[in-house]
Amino acid sequence: MRWRSRAAAGAVLAALVSALTAGTSAAAQAGDTSCPPGLKWIQYSWPEWNLSYWAADEYVVNSSQPTFLVAEERSVGNGTDTVATATFTSSVSRTYSLTVTVGVSYTLLEKLTTTVSASITTSTTTTTGVSASASVPAHGRVIGQYGVEAYNVNYTLNTYESWSSTPGENCSRTSSAPGTTVAPTVYTGWRVLPG
Repeated sequence: MRWRSRAAAGAVLAALVSALTAGTSAAAQAGDTSCPPGLKWIQYSWPEWNLSYWAADEYVVNSSQPTFLVAEERSVGNGTDTVATATFTSSVSRTYSLTVTVGVSYTLLEKLTTTVSASITTSTTTTTGVSASASVPAHGRVIGQYGVEAYNVNYTLNTYESWSSTPGENCSRTSSAPGTTVAPTVYTGWRVLPG
């Protein structure tokens, strides 16, 4: 019975190695035969079978656009013939978090803080009681928005494998997947727009 279990385990492992090798060969045929420098490699091994390989992920930022995440909004109209002053005070507490559609948020955060903005963070919460003032033109209107500065980001997650005792050798890209995120920054506050 024990011999059968080891034989079954061996068959499963052989199938796994075959599948992984096939994926590596396919990627190599596609022209992805080298890996970019600076990847953080993780080793996966099966000592009982004397098998191991290395894997690494790479996040590539394709585009990033500043945006503003509105937690609350106020408008003030001025029906007089003179300029008036409007005061806005926040009353909503709301948390905005870094969310990812592909990959791991803390790994993507590393990439975003070095390539997009050092102010990007995992989460930011708006607070109550924050005030701002603005001039309202005669017979005009202004809109006050309180929230968080952020970025809309499009990125690609590339996965690499290296079947060698040294990570990065005999390397190939095995997958590439697009992803998006809305990345909040540490900056909160009011912004005033014409009404």
